[in-house]
Amino acid sequence: MTVEPRRAGPGAIPRWIRQSFALMARGLGFWLGLILIVCLGMFLGQRFPLFDGMLALLAFFSSILIASRLDRAQRTTLGDVLQMLRTHAAAMLLLAAIIAIALALVWMLLLARPGVPWWTPVWSDRNLVRALSADWFEASRQLFLYSGYALGLSYFGLNIPGLTGFFQFPCAALLGLPLRPAYRLSAIAQLLNLPSILGIGLMFVTLPVLCLVFAPPLVPALYCFLGALTYVSFREIFLGIGENRVLEPQRAAAIMAPR
Repeated sequence: MTVEPRRAGPGAIPRWIRQSFALMARGLGFWLGLILIVCLGMFLGQRFPLFDGMLALLAFFSSILIASRLDRAQRTTLGDVLQMLRTHAAAMLLLAAIIAIALALVWMLLLARPGVPWWTPVWSDRNLVRALSADWFEASRQLFLYSGYALGLSYFGLNIPGLTGFFQFPCAALLGLPLRPAYRLSAIAQLLNLPSILGIGLMFVTLPVLCLVFAPPLVPALYCFLGALTYVSFREIFLGIGENRVLEPQRAAAIMAPR
């Protein structure tokens, strides 16, 4: 089978946002729970920026896979999601390690300020939170600070020239392609849809900052949203599917029924 990316139709960004929220509504409970655990893990591992970066990428990749699992007519269970994550664990770990190490090397060689130890991306306690604030809002900001900024920086890690592409992971995981062909297709898709991809990139950069300033507890939900946004854009560009798959009637009735 030959896969060729295409140009998305007019109004892509608003359409993808709407579809992303619809997918989130289908399984937000266990989806948000899994990402929340990862975000709290990033807080506990704040001495190890490289480890935190890998966790952020794993959370984002997991969100893409979960969105693809929710986009089907059948009912999705936690067991289905965990099985899918186990199936693609090796690909997620490999790409997360490549991106995190590449960004660490860029920082060490090009961006590190004089006097800052070169090993800072591997281990650092310069900005360590030693005690949570008594104010709940400030405490929530402390909890999600690392995961919020790591999500914003991940967009740049997904666009390292010659190494990574924004759609590389879904092409590899959902289409079964090796990483290099997946990178090539991702690069073509990004050029064909440059305004839309830049719009997504702007959301990656600005939304985490806005969440940290105004509503830090929403950072885990932001991982879910941006993962779903990446999936639905990939689905339209590579598979030509412009709308979420319709739920089975009994599943739709269960979701819409009053609690």
